[in-house]
Amino acid sequence: MPDVGRIVAGLPGVHAAVVKAATVILENARINALGHGNLAAHLNLEYPNRYDVNVTLRHVAALSIEEGHWDEVFHSGYVPGLHVLRDAVAGS
Repeated sequence: MPDVGRIVAGLPGVHAAVVKAATVILENARINALGHGNLAAHLNLEYPNRYDVNVTLRHVAALSIEEGHWDEVFHSGYVPGLHVLRDAVAGS
């Protein structure tokens, strides 16, 4: 049985459309990151194979930044996540 996903991914214009959608999400994420130091510099597009494009937040504390965390330094309680990526997808 043929791999329909690969067939569709290889059709003319499909990869360009995927890259365009990922670029919009990346731009939205960078806007969401404004006001949070150099966080936007940690947002990038990655190409894991010839079909897919990922928008990534490559930071040592990426999960805590995105989802939130308990403040262990100042003991101020729970610090909500920024939801930079989640909201970027919702806004695309």
